[in-house]
Amino acid sequence: MRRQASIDEIVAEAWELSRSNGLGNFSMRELGDRVGMRAQSLYSYFASKLEIFDAMFLQGNEQLLETMRIALDAMEDEGDPVATSVTIVDTFVRFCTSDPIRYQLLFQRTVPGFVPSEHSYAVAQEAYDLSVGPLRALGIDDPQLDLCTAVVAGLVAQQISNDPGGDRWVRLTQQATSMLLREFLPDVLSHTHSTRSTT
Repeated sequence: MRRQASIDEIVAEAWELSRSNGLGNFSMRELGDRVGMRAQSLYSYFASKLEIFDAMFLQGNEQLLETMRIALDAMEDEGDPVATSVTIVDTFVRFCTSDPIRYQLLFQRTVPGFVPSEHSYAVAQEAYDLSVGPLRALGIDDPQLDLCTAVVAGLVAQQISNDPGGDRWVRLTQQATSMLLREFLPDVLSHTHSTRSTT
């Protein structure tokens, strides 16, 4: 239990340093100082700095997985797969923009040489599958999913780059998703589905 507590503290401080200095812009010495260890002592918990990033990557995807599960559970009684899809995409965009450093690690190739471990990547794949599940249930699959992810990535990038902490592009997510669904599923969306923004 003490070892796990130390691991959790190291990962938490790695996140804080990344948010302060930029993703990965910290030394093992600096991280060790933050957790009250010598740099070499950190290697008894993580074999390398890249292993720390892997633990962060795992934790971030676990958070995404939990966020998506909560959103899906809340929509379970709606019985409207279109509304569920719009809500899930909106939830995903809000998750991404709420923590730009976490977004960089999870979805951009920001850290040179970092490749997720098999276990961490499996959790990331589970989170992705859960996130796009409502779209797939409507019959949307590749290459349409590729267009969806490109639009979502564009909204996230615009929000983080041009209005950090605001909602200028986040608030367009439901409209953008509805536009895509009308393009992909004109017969299903013969009437307009109105949805409320999630917060």
